Formats: sequence, structure tokens, C-alpha cells
Amino acid sequence: MSTTSPAAVDEGAAQWARAVWTAAEPMTLSAYFTPEAAAVVTAAGLDGRSALVVLRAAPLGDAAPAVAAAAFRGFPYPLITGVLQRSRPVLPAEDAVRGMHDAVVLAAARQQPDLVEDPRVLAVAEDLEAAVADLDTTGRPLAAGGQAITAPGSTVAPVHPWARLWRAANTLREHRGDGHIAALTAADLPRVQAEVLTAAWAGTNLDVAGLRSTRSLDDDTWAQASNALVRRGLLTSDGTTLTPRGRQLREGIERATDAASAAPWAALGRERTQAAWDLLAEASGRLITSGQMVGTTPVGSPWPAIPLAPAA
Repeated sequence: MSTTSPAAVDEGAAQWARAVWTAAEPMTLSAYFTPEAAAVVTAAGLDGRSALVVLRAAPLGDAAPAVAAAAFRGFPYPLITGVLQRSRPVLPAEDAVRGMHDAVVLAAARQQPDLVEDPRVLAVAEDLEAAVADLDTTGRPLAAGGQAITAPGSTVAPVHPWARLWRAANTLREHRGDGHIAALTAADLPRVQAEVLTAAWAGTNLDVAGLRSTRSLDDDTWAQASNALVRRGLLTSDGTTLTPRGRQLREGIERATDAASAAPWAALGRERTQAAWDLLAEASGRLITSGQMVGTTPVGSPWPAIPLAPAA
């Protein structure tokens, strides 16, 4: 797999994919860290800190915990498998999916109640659901799980417009993430090396302390990966600075990720993509401005959100 964009890719739509990701990331990601999300897992007798793992993995259904760990990739496998082995007997996947839909509505009603009632929510939700329905999820397990939630005949599809908006936006986030993992794998970057290289590439757009804490990356583990990247010629001898080769590789991965994420936005077109960007950026911006979410996360999505480029 090449880490450069194929010639057939709509470069404008690839830029839109990146722009919408930056607009949506704070809104979609923050939902897993709300008190309402924690309550879904604590009601089952689980630690509230496990909400991200349990609720994000729920669209995979009863897939083996090892499958979820592989799909998450960035987290230590024993952490993911351990959490899911404890949660599955007490919180079935379907209950977790329904609970998450309730949680995002309750959280949004508390955080920005006027926006929850905005008529744009339903319109954008319907557009994003249409994009999700048409996704090719081959080789994309987390996106496939999200797509199944809103497929015809699903018994766990969200009903409230805000839950529909969040679920569709989150499925598109997972679609991008699955493609990103494919690009990292094609570049022969093991899990920790990928995190160290991304930290060097993203700079101030990435919360390195948060990344290392959530991924359980101690000093020795981080140093070993950094040294390996130096030996590969991707970092300079200080272990923190990209070499020209390292920058070329990492930026190629990002281009490949954008290209692999372009199809749903190309299908929606510039006008509907802009409407989605506007609403999602507003929701994310309110959370950041009010201190309910940070703009710099362990994921490395830049904030303020990147504007959409004009149509070609």
C-alpha cells in the first residue's frame, strides 16, 4: 500500500475529509469522557474510567476482546482485552450502544441545550447517515460496526436527532481511523513507534503527556521506540525531531489517510459537507470555549478546525 494519494482520489474531497475531522473530533471524542457516559458503565458495576473502551468497542458486538484491541491499535492490548473481559458479562454490547446514545443526548442537553434543539441537527444527521450507509467498510472493522448500528433493521439505531448526529459523525471518524491504521501498518510502524513519530510530527497539536498516560507508555517504552526510529533514519539523534525522510513518511501517511477518507465527502458534495463542518465546528468550539473539552488531545487533531477548501 502506498503512503501517497492515488491519482484517482478527489484531492478536494480529501481536504474536506481532513477539515471535517478537525471540526468534529472534539465533539465526537469528548462524548466518551462525560459523566453521562461514565454512568453507563458504572451502572453495570464497572469503573467509570473504562467508558471509552467499553462504549467505543460496543459496535463490534460480541467480537473477541483481542479483535477490539487490534482495531484500537494505539492502546496496549492487555488493557483493552482486560477491560472487555470484565465488561462483557455485565454490560452486553447492545445495552452499551443504547446507553451511549442516551448519554450523548443527556450530555449535550447539559452542555449546549440550545444547539441540541437546532433544526440543523436533524438535517446534518440525515446527510451523514446517508454517507455512512454508502461507506465501503471493507477492512475497516470499527466503521463497519458503526455502520451496522444505523443499517435498516437495526434494533439499536439512535432515535434522537443529536444521537443520530453523533453516531454518524463517530462512524465517519472510525472510518478515517481504520484507514489511518492501514497506512501506519503499510509504513511498517509498530504501535509505539507510530505514537512517537506522530508526536514528533504533530508538535503542539498533540498532548504528549495525555497520549503517554492513556496508552501506558512509560519512559523506557518511549525511549526504546524513539531509539528504533533514530536507527531507521526517521528521527534525528535527539530522538524528538523528524529527519527529512521521517517527515516525508509521516506526511505521506497523513495524505494516505485523507485520501482513504474522501469518498463520503465527495458523495455529499461541497454544500452539504460545509453544512456538516459548520455545525460540528460550532459544537466542538462551544465545548472547548466552555472548558468542557480541550483543543489539544492525544489524537493530534489541530484546533481551530481547518476550513474547507473551495470547490475545484
